[in-house]
Amino acid sequence: MTESKGALRKAALLDAAEEVLVTKGNANAAMRDFAAAAGVRIGHLQHYFPTRADLIRAVLERTLERSLQRLAETAGIELGPAAGGGLTRDDSHRLLTALLHEHSGLADVKMHLEIWALAASDEQAATALRAFYQQYGGHVQGVVRRGRPELPEPEVEGVAAAIVSLFEGAAVTRSDIAGLRTEAGDQAIIRAAQWMIHGQGTD
Repeated sequence: MTESKGALRKAALLDAAEEVLVTKGNANAAMRDFAAAAGVRIGHLQHYFPTRADLIRAVLERTLERSLQRLAETAGIELGPAAGGGLTRDDSHRLLTALLHEHSGLADVKMHLEIWALAASDEQAATALRAFYQQYGGHVQGVVRRGRPELPEPEVEGVAAAIVSLFEGAAVTRSDIAGLRTEAGDQAIIRAAQWMIHGQGTD
């Protein structure tokens, strides 16, 4: 029961942190701002997240967990670095379409931009951001291995990094901030990623 209450408290704190990052931004957000948004004392917040970097790391980890769960449910494909089995072009098309949709929410884009801005001047936040992309990249590597099992591991890592870069960049340029989202553009992004996952062969 105690663990359950603790998990609920942590979730409420992370909800408040996301809200602050989206509405206020990181430049003016101190731990007291996150605590105030959650309606708790700063000591309560620091009991769960001693530093702002710890809080950012937890926000990113939860973001990735939620995204992976939605992707698996939407695409109907098991995900994770250790997930096995082949991957058809139909599989990857469903997965990439769902992933592109995951990168379409303006609130998530704003939150990640704020975290990026913080990481540019805060090494602890940068470490948390690198850990996030290492995890994210590991999941994409699992997809690439299933699509191109013949690739040596360094190439798998390179292809996965390229796919992550493609979709992360697209998240910004396709958002309402840049306004470059089009159906033709989305299909081109998916085709490019499919080529990286499957190469030039056919199923």
